[in-house]
Amino acid sequence: MKQKSIKNIRQEFKDNGIFYTPPELAEKLKSYVDFEPETVYDPTCGAGNLLRVFHENVKKYGQELDAEQLGLIDIPNFKGYAGDTLLDDGFSGMKFDCIVANPPFSVKWDPEGLKDDERFSRAPVLPPPSKADWAFMLHILYHLSDNGVAVVLEFPGILYRGQREGKVRKWFVENNYIDRVVNIPGNTFEDTSISTCIVVLKKNKTTTDIIFEDGDKTETVSLETVEENDYSLSVSIYIPEEVEKEYIEPLALEDEARRSFLIRLKKELDFEKMVCEMEGISIRPFISAIRKIIREYDEVKPNVRDNNQISLFDVGMKK
Repeated sequence: MKQKSIKNIRQEFKDNGIFYTPPELAEKLKSYVDFEPETVYDPTCGAGNLLRVFHENVKKYGQELDAEQLGLIDIPNFKGYAGDTLLDDGFSGMKFDCIVANPPFSVKWDPEGLKDDERFSRAPVLPPPSKADWAFMLHILYHLSDNGVAVVLEFPGILYRGQREGKVRKWFVENNYIDRVVNIPGNTFEDTSISTCIVVLKKNKTTTDIIFEDGDKTETVSLETVEENDYSLSVSIYIPEEVEKEYIEPLALEDEARRSFLIRLKKELDFEKMVCEMEGISIRPFISAIRKIIREYDEVKPNVRDNNQISLFDVGMKK
């Protein structure tokens, strides 16, 4: 049998909704682990990049669907298992201090016969066969120790999709397992430009609040507010995008308006002069009437300074 190259494995994974996690994103996920774990587990470890960022003394565990891919991983203190994570749990019964994961996005799975599996039996319903995202989240929750933390990179659809997924999400929120939700803009992966999100899970939360994060903006949201939004965890609901308003300097705007007025006035006077010359009449009475109007505004009050000194030359007109 012909061995797969790295390129072929990458393409096959991409075709199945599985993407490699670049080191900078692995460090981003690790930044939400606020302690030094003794054990770390990745249920869909791929090339092992999420595990690689942890200290070599940390015991690392990973499961990978592709046995050849698993065989390429060379990480200190690593123990791997090849098999379908949801159908064949290679570390059944084990609990981990830290879990980091980048599961395949919205892939199909077969929940047949798994209703009584202890990983899924506590949830009100099983996630739909068409989308395994919340099945991976339930698997991760099962393997998380009581004082541990799980940091999962997921497709944003899990934050708002309804029906079975909505019921499972509601169960996660009501049981106070959701600690933080982070928006990750597109083009973070080298293989895809779609936006993603990070969901942080904890079992030992001291508050029912959920933290939402988008760039340098964070918002701590109460459970009641999330309930009011039908248990949606979309970051944009709780941190609305700010629309930048163009600032217009009032004096500059007024200055431009005055320049436009002077240009129009010059054109009108040029037209009046031409008509008067053609008809053989004097333009002076008209000019005198304009001067009379101007004299009403000619005196500037002592406590008002001149902000703009616009001359005829400024607007391209010479006396």
